[in-house]
Amino acid sequence: MRKTTDGSPVKASKATTRRGFLHGTALGALALVGTRALAGCDGGSSSSCDLPGDATGDTPGTAVWSFDRETDVVVIGSGTGLVGALAAASAGARVLVLEKSATTGGSTRLSGGVAWIPNNPVMKEAGIDDNRDDALAYLRKVARGQSEDALIEAFVDKGPEMVSFVGSHTEIGWTVAALLGDYHTEWPGARASGRSIGPTEGDAFNQGPVLIGVLETALTAAGGEVLLNAPAKKLITRTTPAGGVEVIGVEAEIAGQRVRIRANLGVILAAGGFDWDLERKRHCLRGPTEYTLGHPGNTGDGLRLAMAVGADLRNMNECWGGVVYVEETAAAMAQGKPGNINAMAQRRMPGCITVNRYGERFSDEGSPYDPAWLGFFRWENWGEMKDRNLPAYFISDKGARPNPSLGLQKADTLRDLAGLLGIDPDGLEATVAAFNTAALQGTDPVYHRGESAYELGYGPTLAPITKTPFYGVQVAPADLGTCGGARVNKDAQVLDTDGVAIPRLYAAGNNSGLGGPGAGYGGGGGTIGPAMTFAYIAGTKLASADPLVLEGDGVRPVDGAVG
Repeated sequence: MRKTTDGSPVKASKATTRRGFLHGTALGALALVGTRALAGCDGGSSSSCDLPGDATGDTPGTAVWSFDRETDVVVIGSGTGLVGALAAASAGARVLVLEKSATTGGSTRLSGGVAWIPNNPVMKEAGIDDNRDDALAYLRKVARGQSEDALIEAFVDKGPEMVSFVGSHTEIGWTVAALLGDYHTEWPGARASGRSIGPTEGDAFNQGPVLIGVLETALTAAGGEVLLNAPAKKLITRTTPAGGVEVIGVEAEIAGQRVRIRANLGVILAAGGFDWDLERKRHCLRGPTEYTLGHPGNTGDGLRLAMAVGADLRNMNECWGGVVYVEETAAAMAQGKPGNINAMAQRRMPGCITVNRYGERFSDEGSPYDPAWLGFFRWENWGEMKDRNLPAYFISDKGARPNPSLGLQKADTLRDLAGLLGIDPDGLEATVAAFNTAALQGTDPVYHRGESAYELGYGPTLAPITKTPFYGVQVAPADLGTCGGARVNKDAQVLDTDGVAIPRLYAAGNNSGLGGPGAGYGGGGGTIGPAMTFAYIAGTKLASADPLVLEGDGVRPVDGAVG
């Protein structure tokens, strides 16, 4: 049986059978560990070695290539990218997943494990109607003008197919998520339920580990391999006759050593967003968001890999929004841990509001968490020109006491509470008085809290703030993850700045510029559904790609390095 350079058996694949293992012996020599020594190639920062003639006597000027191991498809990241890995492996390709962290799953493992997929087969089986036209109408509004229509159509058309594929190739049991509907049910084409689906097993609000577990188990059974603590450092590329670049492999750090991996079919970037890259967030997002609920491994690796080989970018000004308690989250992040959903869940409780330093409300506290993020950013164009709604504070009475571990203040009067928090006391008293008057009538004429079907689905959200003592704690906008990155087309191919696909490079999830698609968030699982779908598209496309041929091409290779 033929084996790879590390001694493990090589699984037959389209890439190997169709071209006779890529012309056999000529490439066999190049796949051996230590071939960097051939004709003086030192395997340094450049992947090329221009020679007047190499050790095998090839035509003068031919590049000598060196790899430590080879496979068909390399997937960078082990969250939703596992769907792409499974799609390729199930079609017969050899697949290697590189995960920089000590565990698989990334932010998907931390999530509820729900995927938002319009017109999916699970909702159809449950008797819930949906159709392509309604899904497209809803998504076009959700995108807020920041997605090409071809991407929206690809998601709507391939999403149901992805759900069926995962259902037939894993042990997952899909079910409709009972409490989750579209986040904007008043918009044309929306559905009150059915588009959010998740695993039948596990805690209904903590199924991320279940989703990752079934995908990883299925991938291993299909012959795929996952390496932990193996960050990707470079995309290895060569120049094409047209002067562009083609991705031919990945350089990764494995067991403290730089390892060059040949990818005969291509590479999928699925490494998450740049949630923990505060500097990049400061310069790209719409407003200050130093807090995150994203996985600590999301430092922007996939984005930098794509940029280094000339990728165009999309949706860099967007993230999946949320709200957090400031001191609680700052303490967690100081220990390398993400924030939690406490504030997002409690901000809608009856008997509470969110105000700025002037004591003013500025948004619907019962709204979905993603648009809640946007409500914080209103720039004052006079005086010191500050964000008017930052800092912000959660104000409640005894009946809606928040439970943050740090930063909570308590007082017997609203004026005293305002003094403790640095809020204008007159403004706070006036705001609470107006809110109470309306809440007693079950209305919110200013921000329409409690009117949408989404909000009503979680029960009452309006009640006056009257029960002493009163509580206050600072809150801030945060992200569940960024959603800007490499621009992709409907086939999940990464595009360069001229809109041309970079050969053999694909992207999905939060290191792509896909978004929801676009800027918005369709419903519960609105991050995971599109990410899984485009990973699936990438995996199926790569499985049928023509295999890489390197020998005798005389093309000088160029590395794309992580900055």
